[in-house]
Amino acid sequence: MEGREEQLFEFEMLLRGVERSFNLHNGVVDADARPLVTRDFHTELGDVRDAIHRAIRIARRLLDPDSDSKLVFRKYVETQLADDRVRRAFLEEELDQDTPQESLFVLRESFESLRNLIDHLLKLPTCGLGLFSDVGNLALREIVLNRYFRPFRPLEFHIEYDRIHSVRVLDLLAQQPQDTRPLFTTAFLALFRLLHYLSYVGRDGEDPPPPRARVVLSLVRSEAVSLVGYLRQEFATGVGPKRLKAVGLRSARDIMKETDRIAREVLVELESEPDAPMRAAVAFTTLLQGQVVALAEALEPGGFTGEQAFARLAAPEEMALRLRKDLWVFGQLCRVTENALAGDSLPAAEAALSALKSYFGYFQEGSYQLLRYSDYEPFDRFTALLMELPWPPEGPSIRQRLTEDLRRFSQTLESTFASVSRRVLLRGRTFDRAEAEALRDRFLTSVPR
Repeated sequence: MEGREEQLFEFEMLLRGVERSFNLHNGVVDADARPLVTRDFHTELGDVRDAIHRAIRIARRLLDPDSDSKLVFRKYVETQLADDRVRRAFLEEELDQDTPQESLFVLRESFESLRNLIDHLLKLPTCGLGLFSDVGNLALREIVLNRYFRPFRPLEFHIEYDRIHSVRVLDLLAQQPQDTRPLFTTAFLALFRLLHYLSYVGRDGEDPPPPRARVVLSLVRSEAVSLVGYLRQEFATGVGPKRLKAVGLRSARDIMKETDRIAREVLVELESEPDAPMRAAVAFTTLLQGQVVALAEALEPGGFTGEQAFARLAAPEEMALRLRKDLWVFGQLCRVTENALAGDSLPAAEAALSALKSYFGYFQEGSYQLLRYSDYEPFDRFTALLMELPWPPEGPSIRQRLTEDLRRFSQTLESTFASVSRRVLLRGRTFDRAEAEALRDRFLTSVPR
């Protein structure tokens, strides 16, 4: 499916948002202004209903038609059975959720029932705190007990769609010592994911944004607070130099202070001001982009100053250009290694393989993370082959097999290079062959020509 990764991201975001919306600390309920037990939660329940409705629509698109038809038919058969023993067997088989498709179907069915229930509850004159909490318990149970589509905990990330969208940041992280790199990586991943969430507030151009935008904002507030805790505790205690500790603590203070301000001055107006969700999203975006720049500046003092610092730091064109160049160089090195293995010189073959392995480390720390998730499989397969290879690769059979694998992977690299080159971002951007050749030659210095 086109855009499947983005669909999965939005689906998980909505699951997280529904889960967090029932925690009143993440919302905008002012307990001081009015006791919670006397408050009407119609609006909050309607927001959750809209998020669930959107999640159902995405689940329908994610389910392949064949699986969907089979699962719907099985559900129909279950409802027609008179023998409760057989019905129980059908139900247990469904709840086992042996495949992602079955797991998604179960969640969709549960959400459809929950949506129907909320529709009836919204017809009541008031929706009190107890009712709101009970609906939350039902929703939370369905999400947490799902086998495949259970969102990760805060500050846990999914390789399919949690990425650091900056070539400069990836390069800086690659230069950090092993004890510092994971701490900064987690902080950057959290910031970029929050920015990704915020892109869904008003994403479809609706004015005002749909009710589920408030669910997304509750999620942003929740994960911003989790990030503050991480920066104050794990980051500040684990990072080495005092200068970096100070950066983490300052970032935590700024995020907490501005999050409280946004909640106090903007989020409280979500019900009365139609443009409040967009104003809150803009304020959060400005805050989080500033923290990305601050952390990058900590790793390279003086490197990210002036206006539009974030735009320069996270320019999508730079990511596409970098990936295109690195794919071309990877293909060139595979061809060189393939030719060396076909020759008679074992030292030349070993030198070419060493250069390829060295480049692979460079690629893994940068451009690998710029690939689309659907492109990962052939890269991971080739990685496993390269890492498991006996060293040095002696014997004609091993060298022959490696030559064939290199030839196949070169074709993958060429097709991926062509696909990246066709991206809209790169229209009119000519390929800088001289720069790419310079990078290639940097890794080929020890390989006989």
